[in-house]
Amino acid sequence: MSRILVVDDESEMILILKKYLRKNGFTVFGANSGLKALEILEKNKNIDLMILDMKMPGIRGIDVLEKLKNKQMVLPVIVLTGSLNFSGFIDRMEKLGYSPEDVLFKPVALQELLNKICSKIEDLKKTADETRENGSD
Repeated sequence: MSRILVVDDESEMILILKKYLRKNGFTVFGANSGLKALEILEKNKNIDLMILDMKMPGIRGIDVLEKLKNKQMVLPVIVLTGSLNFSGFIDRMEKLGYSPEDVLFKPVALQELLNKICSKIEDLKKTADETRENGSD
């Protein structure tokens, strides 16, 4: 069972995503701020994927990504944003190694989000399998 961290300053969004993702077989953690997300990631090294809002008070989503990079934490991320003024974040995301293809805009169709999550989790499994195969040569 994959473990997902949902980070959003809107508690209703966290509740909706937690309920939907749990119904689809995921273990879900929620954080209502960038700071709380970083605390959860420090304590739970086994998070498989993070769904991250970009525009939050305090530590914004892009700041979370930069802190992960500085700590050399590699974690697949799907960005959810309601902001239409997003171009500056895209450049910074790409410099940090994240793809604009991993950005979804609110309101997001839950099935679209689920498809993106499943694709990311499948990529993780393939990478893990390849690492095991290459390590056993």
